[in-house]
Amino acid sequence: MYILTALKDNEIMFTITRNMTRDQLLFLRKTCKFTCPQCETPLRLKIGKVVIPHFAHIILTNCLTSFSERESPTHLIGKQHLTEFFTRVGCKVSVEAYLPKISQRPDLLVRNKRKTFAIEFQCSVIPTVDIEKRTAGYLRVKIPSIWLLRTPPNIQLTTKGISLIKLTKFMQTFIKNLPTSGDTIITYDPSTAKFIYFSQLVHISGSSFLVKIRALSIEQQTFPFAQVKMISKEERVDYWKLFMNKRARFLHNRIRSSSFGVRDRFLTNCYENKVRPENLPLCIGFPIQDSQVILAHLAEWQLELICTLRQHHMDVHDITDKWLESYILTKCKVTDKVTALTVLTRYCKVLQMLNYNVYTPISEIFISESILLAHFEQEIVAKRCEN
Repeated sequence: MYILTALKDNEIMFTITRNMTRDQLLFLRKTCKFTCPQCETPLRLKIGKVVIPHFAHIILTNCLTSFSERESPTHLIGKQHLTEFFTRVGCKVSVEAYLPKISQRPDLLVRNKRKTFAIEFQCSVIPTVDIEKRTAGYLRVKIPSIWLLRTPPNIQLTTKGISLIKLTKFMQTFIKNLPTSGDTIITYDPSTAKFIYFSQLVHISGSSFLVKIRALSIEQQTFPFAQVKMISKEERVDYWKLFMNKRARFLHNRIRSSSFGVRDRFLTNCYENKVRPENLPLCIGFPIQDSQVILAHLAEWQLELICTLRQHHMDVHDITDKWLESYILTKCKVTDKVTALTVLTRYCKVLQMLNYNVYTPISEIFISESILLAHFEQEIVAKRCEN
């Protein structure tokens, strides 16, 4: 286990920083004794050429279990960067501080004026339940946690404007709704010393999202963290054009990509309503916040909902939460029933605003793109206001 903080000569807490030279560290190794501040057993100061300088237990002890997982060199470098950053902005920083009441050790414990934060720089994929458990632990001792993901190495940061990216289920766990930038993930890249923001996330299908990517150097960062500016009118139009392009491509290829044959519910719905997938009205396949909890493409679950309403002769203005809850249990595959209910409610509100008539054949429904663009813009703006 790599450690950056140790008790020096049983007197003071010592943390290895980037500005320490190799000669300084060699001298310290010869003249000082280092012990673990938790288990009080000896530590070895390791000064190699591959991994950055760090401490390691000479003899393995149980205190290693308080660390969340084994650390990589990238994790160590990132912790050093963040330690220097929080110190620069006026915070008191404790590296790898042990919290005995909950037996947890955050990467950094940051004190800003009268408030304390647990900072977790997450470089590896861990079970979501572990994240929830550790977050709950910090809350038990009244310490809010801030999770920073390491920027995924496969993200092309050279891309400007609005981009299409894939976010793993693990990364989606860290989506936060911020006042100016809507659904956002803040990451840090130690290799470039930059914070990378993935903001205004708009779900398309599966792990695919439209996103605005922005980089901010660690020298420019502030605390509380800087927020991305509201997207412009031009950027909203860019979002819509890219979204419509991806929607059209999906629907055009949907027949050929089917692996369910006659059991394909989406194609059956299209057939029974005498409409080809690519000719569906634009309100079917409309982007809705948090729709990633429904395990189907936007067009698939929205068409299914409308067909069910037609079968039950139910007007969109008569839909109740109780009916939607029953619908989710029988018609939807979801990862979160509560959020799925919110998603379906949002979509029903869109249909209500459009005065959608379920009694009109789907093949005859026409809603102008300009009207839907206006609703799309409202959907993006609404994301900024729900925090």
